[in-house]
Amino acid sequence: MEKVLTIAVPTYNVEKYLTRCLDSILYDELSNEKLEVIIVNDGSTDNSLEIARNFQKKYPNSIVVVNKENGGHGSTINVALKLATGKYFKVIDSDDWVNIDEFSNFVNLLEKIDTDLVLTNYSRELVYNGEQIKFEYSKELKYNKIYDLNKFDFKILGLDYFFMATSTIKTKVLKESNLHLDEKTFYVDMEYDVYPINYINNFIYLDYDIYRYFIGRLDQSININGYINHRHDHEKVLKKLLQFYKEMDENNKKNYVENIILQMLNSHYIIYCKTNVNKKLVKDMRREILKFDNYIKEKYNNLYNKFCNINSYVLFHSKTKFYFAMKFNNLFTRVITRFFTRMGS
Repeated sequence: MEKVLTIAVPTYNVEKYLTRCLDSILYDELSNEKLEVIIVNDGSTDNSLEIARNFQKKYPNSIVVVNKENGGHGSTINVALKLATGKYFKVIDSDDWVNIDEFSNFVNLLEKIDTDLVLTNYSRELVYNGEQIKFEYSKELKYNKIYDLNKFDFKILGLDYFFMATSTIKTKVLKESNLHLDEKTFYVDMEYDVYPINYINNFIYLDYDIYRYFIGRLDQSININGYINHRHDHEKVLKKLLQFYKEMDENNKKNYVENIILQMLNSHYIIYCKTNVNKKLVKDMRREILKFDNYIKEKYNNLYNKFCNINSYVLFHSKTKFYFAMKFNNLFTRVITRFFTRMGS
């Protein structure tokens, strides 16, 4: 039987969560045969591999287990995509899960539709306080309507885009795009959201709440220390996306990539301008942001100017060589941002 959906399950030291993830995916016996679940064990040192192999024994027609040396999240997706045979491809991280009430119906529907991209909703599960926050796209984006991406008005999405959690993409499209994510690098989900765009010609938005994004700690999604520690990866991915943007033809899809880059630029400057940095890092980080700021101004001046029109604090700090940003951290930046906002600049 041909597989309808290939699910990549990147796995690294998740023995506490892997069973929950796989149980949710394989909950419905009738849809299981339509699934190809590729569990890529990324050098786990706990019992993740044993759990994966036990599931493979239980579901031999649905599960493929790959055991490899640690290479990071991007490497697991690269491996799974090479092996994928399903009509569609989706990534489900092993500490997340799917909504069992809707997932089997979603799989059955994938068998009938034929768009390059299928969008669905997702929910953030804030386990630390029992709250669930559902993400939905703008109401201007209509359910069950097929959109031509070459003519689509991306302003409808606002600041949103095609997230990994909301996207199910034709496997053929991903392979034709030669998608290859950076290995041993954070933030590769941004590459996944951008690189295939030139090969995606249409999409449909379905009223399904599929993905369950697990947030187990209060600080998990807002921990700035993670951004500071991995800021070089953030810059590495951002520069690659900028190069990708530069090489794109002047077409409608370029607006989509520009939106993502502007948001990533904002995140990058926030790391340096709006966070309380350890005094030992101030000198190094000021040198880094000066170098990066000059790089953007020289190579992508039009994009930089557009960004500064939206984020006035960056323009001020650039002119003052980021001395105040790194000296007084987020307090000074808040004052400057308010001042420039009132002045209308």
